[in-house]
Amino acid sequence: MLMILGSSLLLGLFVLPMWNIRLGAPQYPDPLGIDIYINGLKGENEFDIQNIDGLNHYIGMKTLPKPEDMWEFDVFPKVVGGMAALGIIIGILGLIIKISPFWFLTWFLAMSVLGVLGFYDFNLWLVDYGSDLDPNAIMKLVNPDGTPMVYNPPMIGHKKLLNFDAYSYPRSGGILMGIGLLMTLAAFYLGRKSKLAAKARGGNKASLASFTLLAFLFVSACSQEPDPISYGHDGCHFCRMTIVDKQHAAQIVTSKGRNYKYDAIECMVYDLNNWDRPAPSKILVADYAVPGELTKATDASFLITEKIPSPMGAFLTAFALESELNKTHQSAGGDKLSWEEVKMRLNKTALADH
Repeated sequence: MLMILGSSLLLGLFVLPMWNIRLGAPQYPDPLGIDIYINGLKGENEFDIQNIDGLNHYIGMKTLPKPEDMWEFDVFPKVVGGMAALGIIIGILGLIIKISPFWFLTWFLAMSVLGVLGFYDFNLWLVDYGSDLDPNAIMKLVNPDGTPMVYNPPMIGHKKLLNFDAYSYPRSGGILMGIGLLMTLAAFYLGRKSKLAAKARGGNKASLASFTLLAFLFVSACSQEPDPISYGHDGCHFCRMTIVDKQHAAQIVTSKGRNYKYDAIECMVYDLNNWDRPAPSKILVADYAVPGELTKATDASFLITEKIPSPMGAFLTAFALESELNKTHQSAGGDKLSWEEVKMRLNKTALADH
């Protein structure tokens, strides 16, 4: 029961803030605050985010990220939800078939490692946020030794940033997670203490199943597989139009497992021109001959013809099989291109328009 309850407390992260960073100064008697959730950032008060971004602009800091700008806000909810479900399942198995308390400890250690990795990633983000400054910023401040000043807030505790006092502490969601971890550790201790008989054969099988499920969750959380496009619902990451055309859609999957969907191949190419996110692992385009099917852009053949309009006006279509492209070319004409030629053609068009 402790294992089930402790694991369930992780679900509080879906509604409660995990961490908080607060900035106070004489000119701000009411401190500015940022609540960090597992799926995004939110100001403590209505205009705190805008005010912090306004202050940061003067010293060249980037604006605070939106959920779509960080892969963490997509992956963290999946990991937390998966670990909470797995912990509840292990607790139920402990009630029903008396599996070894060792699996309570295994879950606790796995969640602890994931938590440490999350804090490490959080710290990297803070360092990058406070040190990667715009060289053309209005204010350029240096330390007494002449090195550029950095403005990253502390991971935890207090830090002085110019005339600001920066504080960083866990909030209710993070505190509940810590309590939940302690409860699962207590479940292991009490379960081990009361375990008088050897592991039953069925218990071993259940333990193996739990371990397999845990491994599956770890792998799926960082999966680099494409996400099915929900036509008529998903929006294009570049132009924000709703994706409806199954013969011209496209998708990028990054090395971090993040998916970016597009309503047209040309939108994806234009977005790649200024790509500043984790490196693409898979670049996929819709097969015109098989609507809804995606194929690798590097393996596809392309056709530009005014007889086949594409959603954003480039008249660009892709084919998984060159034989299908040749059939269409006979009736529609146009130019046949490779993926590299497509990028060169559209880049020249974009520069000319600019």
